[in-house]
Amino acid sequence: MLATRHIVLFLGFSLSVEAALADSLHVCVDKNPLPPFVYSEKINGAGQLRGYSLDLIKQLLTGAGSAFDIKSLTTADIQKKLQSPDPKSGCDIVLDINKTPAQEAFLWLTPPIYQLNYDVMYSWERYMTGMGVKSLADLNKLKMCGINGYDYGSLSKQLKIKLIPNVKDAIFELKDKSCDGFIAEGVVMRYGQRMNSYQVPPVGCIRLDGTAKTYHIGIAKHVVGANLLLSKIQQQLTILSAKSGSLSKLAETYDVNAISCQERLNVSP
Repeated sequence: MLATRHIVLFLGFSLSVEAALADSLHVCVDKNPLPPFVYSEKINGAGQLRGYSLDLIKQLLTGAGSAFDIKSLTTADIQKKLQSPDPKSGCDIVLDINKTPAQEAFLWLTPPIYQLNYDVMYSWERYMTGMGVKSLADLNKLKMCGINGYDYGSLSKQLKIKLIPNVKDAIFELKDKSCDGFIAEGVVMRYGQRMNSYQVPPVGCIRLDGTAKTYHIGIAKHVVGANLLLSKIQQQLTILSAKSGSLSKLAETYDVNAISCQERLNVSP
């Protein structure tokens, strides 16, 4: 009798989890665009969200049979909703998460969906044969710029980085030689150059080996059945990876593969 009761309770719990997952999941994306991963583009005169990470999560959730909607919110609102213990807070899934203990306190993370490196971008017209640096000490003799709010990790302790409010201003300082080099994730810069978003001049780059960061899809721990959802998404990610060229085609569509730099410099953590 007791065993039967346990089976009934387990089935009841499983059904309640499945019912909760049947409700629309809220995928929250930052209003601050992060091309080519999530951004808005005018299509037929109307703004439409697209990007590598957004297309990927749509495919994964559709494959998992999970209903979902997309919400565009401020960074502060997303963080508040994700950290809330309330399952109805309004944010269940978030994209482009760098794995840190702080994030893992309230999120379950998928395996990496992409990896980025920091590169030193410099004006090709100014340094046609490269910057010729051999060490971080050499870089510190030059004027390095970065973006305020970026997580430069150990680089910020090893390099003197002048922080600029946004990418457009940093590009301007690169053009007028207020900065000798601009430390950025080269993939993001390449997209801006391709779309003429930042009016990026012809640039060369130095790959900063040792600065790689992986990015993940995060599922809020307050989601009922979060572990089951994580398992379903990981299963779909495995299926998509196994499909001939599926992920590669998506990466090619949004040009998210690592850029090729003329020089390399090793950075110890």
